[in-house]
Amino acid sequence: MNRNIFVFRLSNELFSLALSELKAILLSDAMELKIGDRIDEFLFIYTDTKTALNICDRASLVIEMGPLIDIVDESDVAEIIRVVKDLQHEVDICIFLDSVRGFGKEYIKQFLNAYNLRHKLWRRCSKSLKISFVNGIAIVYEVLYRRRQLKFEEREPQKRPCYRPGTMKPQLARTLVNLSRVSPRLKHLLLDPFCGVGGIVLEACSMNIPALCSDLDVKMCLCAKKNIEHFYCDNKVDILIADATRNGLRGYTADAIVTDPPYGIQSIPVGTSLVNLVKEFIAISSDVIKSGRYMVFAVPIELEVKVDKLLTNYGFEIEEKHLNMVHGSLTRVIYVAVRL
Repeated sequence: MNRNIFVFRLSNELFSLALSELKAILLSDAMELKIGDRIDEFLFIYTDTKTALNICDRASLVIEMGPLIDIVDESDVAEIIRVVKDLQHEVDICIFLDSVRGFGKEYIKQFLNAYNLRHKLWRRCSKSLKISFVNGIAIVYEVLYRRRQLKFEEREPQKRPCYRPGTMKPQLARTLVNLSRVSPRLKHLLLDPFCGVGGIVLEACSMNIPALCSDLDVKMCLCAKKNIEHFYCDNKVDILIADATRNGLRGYTADAIVTDPPYGIQSIPVGTSLVNLVKEFIAISSDVIKSGRYMVFAVPIELEVKVDKLLTNYGFEIEEKHLNMVHGSLTRVIYVAVRL
C-alpha cells in the first residue's frame, strides 16, 4: 500500500470528542494506518488516499483533510513561497491562507505582499492548497476534503417530518455512534433504547449500520417511524415499543448501545426519578450488550459520581468521559464505557 502523510484538521470547539471519534473510527474497522504527531488541532496520519477519504466520509468532527506538502517555520516566508511556486506549474491552484487563533498574521501579510495577492483567494480551481499558521509553523497541505454543513443539513431536527424540541443535533449524534466503535463492514447492530424521534439511528443508517431502536412512548415510536421512512432507513432500522428500564429489551443482543436518556421532568416516566431511570437502564444494558463492546450515552453532570459507581457495579469500565455544555443550565457528561 502506498502510504503518505495526511493532515486531519479536527474541530477545535469539541477537540477531545473529535480526537476520540477519529481514533474510534480507526479501531472499529482496524484500518491500515499509523497515527503520527499532533500539532494543536492538526493530526498527521500515515495512510492512503482511499482510506483517508473513507474516514472523513464517516466522521462528524473532521474539518479538513489532505496530503501534507511541507511544514515550514512561519517566519520563513521565502521558503513558503518557494513551496507554493514549486507546485504551481502542475495545475491551476487556489491558495487558502489561515491564521489559527491569530498565529502568523504578520507573516500572512508578508506572503500576500511578496506574492502580489491582495484580494480574496477563493475561486474555482483544480487543486486547493492550504497554508495554516499555528504555533510558530506553517502547515502546507492540499485540501481533498472540507466538511460542509450540507452533510447534516437535511437531517437537522427541525427539517425532519417529525420534530421534537431538544433533540440532539446530527453532528453530535453521529459522533456518539462513532465513539461506540460499530463497524458497517462487520454488520454490528446498534441499539438506542431511548430513541425519541430517531435521531441517533438516522446517523447509524447514513453510515450503513443496522440498528434497533425503542421507546416507551408510542407517540415517539410513531414519530421515529415517520422519520426513518422519510430517510429510506426502514430496511436498516427496526423500531420497538419497549421500556428500556424493565424487561422490554431482554432477549435482544447488541454490539453497541448509543442513546440520549431523557433529562426533563416531563420526559421521565411517572413514578420514577432520573437517577432510578439511569440505574435501571445501565442494569438492563449490562445484559443486552456483548462483552467487550461499547455503550455511549450522556447524562447531566450532577449525576456523574453516581453513574461512575453504577457502571462499575454492573460490569462496565469507563474508557472516556467528555463534557458537553448544552446551555447555561445544562452541562452533560458523555460516557464511553466497555462491557467487561
